[in-house]
Amino acid sequence: MFTHSCIKCHTSYEDNDPDPYYCAPCTEVKKALAAEIDAKFANRPRKEVRSALQEYDAAPKVRGFMRIQL
Repeated sequence: MFTHSCIKCHTSYEDNDPDPYYCAPCTEVKKALAAEIDAKFANRPRKEVRSALQEYDAAPKVRGFMRIQL
């Protein structure tokens, strides 16, 4: 067991991990804040991410080549 100081509130806590992190109360606050932020962004539509190859495949083609309008 290792004794650490919380990286946020500096209270002492014991853990099996050799590196210091958040204590249990700070972890719960962090998780609650993350859930609140996730709930705010859940209603927004996601933007479709496409690679260059997917964009090329979806582009209109004439005789196998992309049609570019100047």
